Amino acid sequence: MRKTIQTMDGVVFVAGKSKECTNSSCTHFGKHYYATSVLKYSLPYSTYGLDVLAFIGWQHEHEHQQLVEIQRSLKRRGVEINE
Repeated sequence: MRKTIQTMDGVVFVAGKSKECTNSSCTHFGKHYYATSVLKYSLPYSTYGLDVLAFIGWQHEHEHQQLVEIQRSLKRRGVEINE
């Protein structure tokens, strides 16, 4: 896994090697496991850092802001997000 992630502190590039169970007698045969070090920064299939997602959730739930307001706030901090 290799991807660029937007965080509150700027853009970072992360890379990690996922693993696959190769034991054919195992119940998890063929299942892929993500590199845990990459998951410290971002969820799978997301290019936003966990800090950005937490900021969005906090602003929405505790500050009762709409997405447009949150987008403006993030843009002022240099973080571009889409809907």
